[in-house]
Amino acid sequence: MSTPNPFIYDTNVLIQVVPNLKRAQKFLLDSFFPNIVTADSEFVSIDVDVGKRRMSPFVSPLVEGKLVEQRRYQTNVFKPAYIKDKRAPDLRKPVRRMIGERIGGDMTGAEREMANLEFEMTDQIDILDRRLEWMASQALQTGTVTIAGDGFPSVLVDFGRASALTVALAGGAQWGQAGVSPSTLIEDWGHILLKESGGVATDIVFTTTPWTLFIQDPVVKQTMWYPGQGGAGNVVNVGAQIQRGAQFKGRWGQYNLWVYNDWYVDDNNVEQPMLPDGMIVMTGADLLGTRAFGQILDPAFNYQALPYAPKTWVENDPPQRMLLMQSSPIVIPSRVNASFAASVCAGVVS
Repeated sequence: MSTPNPFIYDTNVLIQVVPNLKRAQKFLLDSFFPNIVTADSEFVSIDVDVGKRRMSPFVSPLVEGKLVEQRRYQTNVFKPAYIKDKRAPDLRKPVRRMIGERIGGDMTGAEREMANLEFEMTDQIDILDRRLEWMASQALQTGTVTIAGDGFPSVLVDFGRASALTVALAGGAQWGQAGVSPSTLIEDWGHILLKESGGVATDIVFTTTPWTLFIQDPVVKQTMWYPGQGGAGNVVNVGAQIQRGAQFKGRWGQYNLWVYNDWYVDDNNVEQPMLPDGMIVMTGADLLGTRAFGQILDPAFNYQALPYAPKTWVENDPPQRMLLMQSSPIVIPSRVNASFAASVCAGVVS
């Protein structure tokens, strides 16, 4: 393994600037939590039409009509997390050549400082977006999000998903075992989701190993039209395809099929998958997923609710530019029972 050269930016030849490819992928957020809500308080409220499969009462035309209870809704109240990303950018950067700048330099110190602040702020937004994607993945997997950090105890935000919508297959019931049909289980799970929520799943998000087992299902193979072979209906690309975030694999029945791969670094500095390999998620637009943002507890922003609240100031002695990014986010599956998650097999890739 080569050792990074500490003087690489002091040489007279600059081949290229290598950008960071490990940017936050927002597939889960953008696909299933597209709604954005801000609330001028520390709490966020979501009204949910509870619904109940009632029928009109039979009553004789000769008697008084039967009083029917009004359709009920409930207001769910959540307290968002709070994020404070504080940085002290290197004071010497404005007097050195910036990454990508011509050898010898063509920027002033003030211009370099501005470019440095833009670089840091872009990174702050990137890692905040990754935190939101993590919250989305937790909500889809379990119907809960655990919020833990400095200054407050660990809090489990439970959105109240029905227990039947979170499944862990074990032993001989797992995909890949003799007699286990992924296509049959998916049909059954779609019915459960419909019964619990009235919603319909339109997307299946696979991790790597379940996808491999799904396309080996004899029922899936027999009903599949491969791209380029004509026909209509099921069109699934079984060729090797890998993309950052999620790869669209085609349609099967009513479902858009995705293979999802993304990672994050946890509090112990260990890289973890956003969705553990071996898991699938079924959901769609009926989830009514929402990204909600509470108040920024800072008079500099007049206590407004903002998704991103950047702030900068200068300490006098020693002189130091400070940069602070604040946010108060929570990712809410508004119709939580319109999502289903199953651990279907032992994962291989992590």
